[in-house]
This record gives sequence, C-alpha cells and structure tokens, in this order.
Amino acid sequence: MLDQWFFLYIPLIFCGLSFLVNPVFIYLIFTEKSTNFGNYRYLLLYFALFNLIYSVVYVAVPLDIHSYRYCFFLTVRNGWFSEASEINFGIIALRCTMVAASYAVLLIHFIYRYLVIQNSSLTRHNFHWYLTISAVVFVVYFATWYAICYFPGRANVEIKEYIRKDFFEIYGTDSMDYNMLGALFHDGSNETVYLSWVATMTWTAISTASIIAFTVMTRMIVRKLRKISTNASKKTSKFQFELLRALIVQTVIPILISFSPCLLCWYSPMFGIPLAREINYLEICAFGVFPFADPVAIILCLPVFRKRIFCSCKSVPASVAGTTNSTNQRNS
Repeated sequence: MLDQWFFLYIPLIFCGLSFLVNPVFIYLIFTEKSTNFGNYRYLLLYFALFNLIYSVVYVAVPLDIHSYRYCFFLTVRNGWFSEASEINFGIIALRCTMVAASYAVLLIHFIYRYLVIQNSSLTRHNFHWYLTISAVVFVVYFATWYAICYFPGRANVEIKEYIRKDFFEIYGTDSMDYNMLGALFHDGSNETVYLSWVATMTWTAISTASIIAFTVMTRMIVRKLRKISTNASKKTSKFQFELLRALIVQTVIPILISFSPCLLCWYSPMFGIPLAREINYLEICAFGVFPFADPVAIILCLPVFRKRIFCSCKSVPASVAGTTNSTNQRNS
C-alpha cells in the first residue's frame, strides 16, 4: 500500500502542484512591467518550463531507491520503463541527469545577475549570445552527468547479483528482471568497486563545485551591488537585492530538499550503514518537491509578486461582499 502511494499518488500530487503553480508564475512574470525584469523574464520562463518538464519525467519514470550493505541502487519497478533493456537503462540515467541539470539552470541565473549589475551588453543588446552561452553550459552539464550515470553501468550485472536475495525478500521479484543504476563500494570485483567509487566521487565533485560557484558568485554580486548602491537610485538598488535574495532562496531549496538526500543515499553504503525503508520513501518524495516549491518561494520573496497575489486574494471577498450588499439594498 505504501509503495502504491509513493510511486503512484505522490508523484501525481507533486506534478499537479507544479502544473498549478508554474503557470501562475509565468503569468506573473509576463504581466509585470518589462522595465522591472527585462530579458530576465525569459530565464524565469525557462526555469518554469524546466520545472514542468521535470515534473512530467518524475511521474513517467518513478524511481525507487534502496540500499543493501555496501551497495545502493536506483531502479524503476513500475511503469513504461521497468523492463530490463538498454534503452530503459538510458532512460533511468536520463532521469537522474534531470536532477543534476538544475545545477546548470541555477548557474545560468547567477551568471545573468552578475552580468546585469556589470551593465553588460549580453543582458540587453546581445542577449542572443548570452542564450547561446547558457545553452552550451546546460548541454555540458547535462552530457557530463549523463555520461557519469551511464559509466558504472558495466557493473550492473554484479550489483543485481549482490542484492538479489534482499531484493526478492523485500519486493518478491527477481532483481535480474529490472534495470538498475547503482554503486557497490565493497564486497565486489575490483572493476565494479573502482567504477562505483569513481562515479560517486565525480558526482560529489561536480555538486560541490557547483555549490562553491553559487557561493562565490553571490559574494561577487553582493560586493558589486554595495558599490553601485551609492550611485543608483534607492528603488533600483533595493529591487536588485530582492532579485538576488529570491535567487538564493531558489538555490537553497533544491540543495536542502532534493540534493541532500542524494548524499545520504551515496555515502551511507560506503560505511555499510543500512537505511530504513521510510528514509527511502523520504528520498523519493524529496526529488519531486522543488519544481513547485521554488516558484512559490520566489513569488513570496519578491514584493512585486507577493502584493499582486495577496491583493488579488483580498479583492475577491471584497467584490463578493459588495455584490451582496447591493443585492440587500435592492431587496430592502
């Protein structure tokens, strides 16, 4: 029953919330004054569309996460891509790459914010060149992560054998019938252990380097904003700080909610620490939270959006009350 909830209903609920929130977010972006956001609107649109695509993939490829002794693995046990095949294994690698691709999306946003305060022509007259650079950054991130996910695939047969007994006791099926993407840190052949350690360390290095890049660029942006705040108008300076704050929140949410569970999944098997099944369920849920949580956070962080949302909510009861009063007056 729990499996049905976490692999069928929870992804559908999260996907529904994403398709509810992101269109509202897009509407707010493109109905706001163009002078407030300029070309940044298109990056926010790209971010919202990425959230929608990710939500669909989250439903279409329902990953299960499990750990056993010195091994962790991700597999698809239900749906269109559960059958063991080369194509379906590529789909699993693609599914995992989607999580990491959000690093590239965030990095593109930080680069834009820095270029804006530098008054770069890439954010105004030559925006098409900035989009080209952004596309290259995204493709490099995506291709690199996909290759790393696919890299330890040669060890999958041994991993399936390693967890075969435990898999049957928990799921009642044979692990050899499913595609898996995982790592075995001990108790395996030298090649399998080597591939597992290299892949996991590379995942960690890319994630850590991305977070360091976000931190460094944040400090650079803050320093530059403090310098130009003396010459720029108070309103402009305040709005730039608000956009930066929204971007920081937009970055922190996926790191804490969705990427931190990855570390738990990767590193606990290195020390032979078993994770309870409830933690696996938590990890599965965490991967689907940020596509709808991030737009909500941005809306709440930016006063121009927050005022519009709450003013709209207040105006509806007020209009209803006004209609009721006029009806009562006519009746009297």
